[in-house]
This record gives sequence, C-alpha cells and structure tokens, in this order.
Amino acid sequence: MYKLAFALVVAGLAGCASTHDLSKGSNMLGGGYKQEEMGPGLFYIYARSNHAPWTNLEAARTTWRTGAERACASAEYDELAIEEKEKDTGLQNSAGVRYLVTERTGYAKCDSSTLSNSEITNIINKDSAIR
Repeated sequence: MYKLAFALVVAGLAGCASTHDLSKGSNMLGGGYKQEEMGPGLFYIYARSNHAPWTNLEAARTTWRTGAERACASAEYDELAIEEKEKDTGLQNSAGVRYLVTERTGYAKCDSSTLSNSEITNIINKDSAIR
C-alpha cells in the first residue's frame, strides 16, 4: 500500500505545472520557465513541464502563461510565434519507461508595450533566426 501511495504522489508531482525560474538553476523535477526581454513589453518565454512518462501540453502551457503574466505584471498580453513539442530527457524509471518534458516557447507582447507591430515582427524574425 505504501508503494502505491508513493507512486501516486510522484506521478501527481511529475504531471504538475512548475513555477520554477530556470534562470536561477535547474529544478529537480525538470519543469519551469525563463524569460528574456526582447524590447519594451516584449518577452521571449521558454517553459517546460516536469519530467513525466507522457506528454503534458497543459502543464507547459500553464507554466508559459505564468511566466508571461509575471513578465507583463498582469494577465494582459498577446501570445506570438508559439511552438510546442515534447523532448526525451534521456531519463527512465526502473521499469524502463522513458521520461519526457513538454516544451512551449514563444513571445508575450504585453499590452503596455510601446513597440509597433513592424518592430515586433522584426525582433521576432531576427531572434528566431538565431535560436
């Protein structure tokens, strides 16, 4: 019974979204986000779910949106050039099941941004070419 309860707790934690700031270092469970200001009110945000044996788009989306809300100091922003994918971590459990992280990247344009649409497009195109 103890092993089952422990396995359920671990599985529950692995599937959760993370609010860990990856710019401060790694998270033991793998998840978190980091942001980079590309211009006034425009942020590139990278987010990933915790390690899990399944794809977890909702956790990556929740983590990304948490990063965007913190970057914009509100819930008022537009999501631009969003990409979502899963990535094999190379880790596996004792049964041989591989762990994945689900990643979400893109730009948050805060409603307070003073950049024009053409400036934003130029920044995103230039940044996307080097990522």
